[in-house]
This record gives sequence, structure tokens and C-alpha cells, in this order.
Amino acid sequence: MAPDVTTDAVVVGAGVVGLACAAELALAGLEVCVIERRPRPGMETSTHNSGVLHAGIYYPPGTLKAALCVEGQRLLYEFCAKYGVPHERCGKLITAGSVDEIAALEALMARGNANGADSLQIIDRAETLKREPHVRAVAALWSPSTGIIEPEALVRTLRELCSSRDVVLLPGTTVLRGDSAGEQIDIHTGQEIIRTRMVINAAGLYADDVSAGCGGESFTIYPVRGE
Repeated sequence: MAPDVTTDAVVVGAGVVGLACAAELALAGLEVCVIERRPRPGMETSTHNSGVLHAGIYYPPGTLKAALCVEGQRLLYEFCAKYGVPHERCGKLITAGSVDEIAALEALMARGNANGADSLQIIDRAETLKREPHVRAVAALWSPSTGIIEPEALVRTLRELCSSRDVVLLPGTTVLRGDSAGEQIDIHTGQEIIRTRMVINAAGLYADDVSAGCGGESFTIYPVRGE
């Protein structure tokens, strides 16, 4: 069956990851279409989270998660400053309720330092109370780079950035399957067939379904694991 439209890239999922990918692809000069099954972008995980910009304290050193957490935090602070996304570098205290727990704080600081987390330090009870009077702790690990962001504003900004770069957004549209068309792929939505040179699977918790439907890698996502 002949395609209804053709484009350089199709991004499945209009969350933060999908919109960011689409904006960068469009900046590189590609024609981009974003398919989102919800009525508007960011209605899934992108706006259902704590909005914390983590420093990279907990992940095992040398892992991709650790590297991307540290680099991603820096890049996101830069993005927020450039585009006026509401955020605050408020810092975070990880507290020890007893002397026995101080060793655990030291281990966390060593892990964070190995990951490149910024300016971690262990502070005493008096300094902890200065930063947060309602906390009762003998000591705390202070992470000054940890912050918070307004998720809805981040999604909105990315959506506006995509729009300014002529990205086509198809809200309320579900990807049913993808069929090989030589070196390209036909994406079937039920309303139309979109032929594209590449597909970016940014479908979040449904990325396994999209991958299977498009003949990609077979895997299963278990959302309860928090990944």
C-alpha cells in the first residue's frame, strides 16, 4: 500500500525524551513527525514524577546511568536558564539519624564523587539545622547541585521549540505497527501510513510494544521497577 505521507524521521512518543529528540533532529535539517497517543504531549511519565534534578549520588560508578545523570543535570540546568524554564538549585540533605549511619553517608559521598557529582560534603548537626531547622540528624550529606524543575513547563518549552522548527505533531494518534519498505519503514496509525527513513522509539513504558510492533528488538518493560 502506498504511503500517505513521507518524512525523514518519526518519533513515537511526545514526552520529554521524544520532544527533545525531535527538536534536535529538526535542528539538523530533517523533516520530523512526532506521534503521540495522548491528546497532548507529556501526559505520561514526563509530568508524573517528583521533578528532581538528581546529582548522581546513588548509581554505581562507571555505569551509563551515572554518567548520563551527571551530564544530564548540567545540560538541563543550561537548558532551563536559556529558555526560562522554572527551576531551583535548592540542594538536598541526606541525613543520618544516628552516629552508626555516618559511615553510610561517607560511602554515598565516595560513590557520588566517583560519578562526578558536584561539591558533595558531609556536614555536622549544627550545619544541618541551619539549612533545615525541622530535620533532626547527627550529620548529613549535603548535595548543593540537586534541584527541582517544573515538569509541565519543561514539556511546554520543548513543544514550542519543536513547533518553531516545523516539527509535525500528531496528538491522539496510536502507532499500530511498522512494516519494512526496503531501506525505509511504513508506520501505520489507523488514520494514515507514514513512510520514514528512521523511527525513534520514545514511547516510555510502552516502548516494548512499539518495538515489537515495528519489528525491532524484543523486550518487556516492568514499570514497577521504577526504570
